[in-house]
Amino acid sequence: MNTPDTPAADRPPLDPMMTGTSCPLDLVSIRATVRRALVERPSPPAAAEVEEITKALRGHLEVMIHRAQEQAGHLSRETLAWEHWQHLIDQTRACLSQPRERALQGTRLYMQELGRCARFLADCLDE
Repeated sequence: MNTPDTPAADRPPLDPMMTGTSCPLDLVSIRATVRRALVERPSPPAAAEVEEITKALRGHLEVMIHRAQEQAGHLSRETLAWEHWQHLIDQTRACLSQPRERALQGTRLYMQELGRCARFLADCLDE
């Protein structure tokens, strides 16, 4: 149990969310963008909308990957939880590293791939 007399070195580290050094993720906006990317439509979205959603998802993933790295950094290496976070980080990096210049059909598929990656990562970060 921590008391005011407990030495700082013996106290567990404070969560960055508690200290104000890390902004909370806007999971509502992230999930709304994911829904726009993955919703079944009677006709394909326009190229401008695909570009807008893709750009938003890439921005969300850039923020979320840093938060996932923070989560992994608090875990002991080679544990199942650490390996889980590392897999998520690697999967997100692979998704983000794909070339963005594609044919229109390819850009729609890429938008959906980013959406699935963002949905899964958001769910994991929300636990």
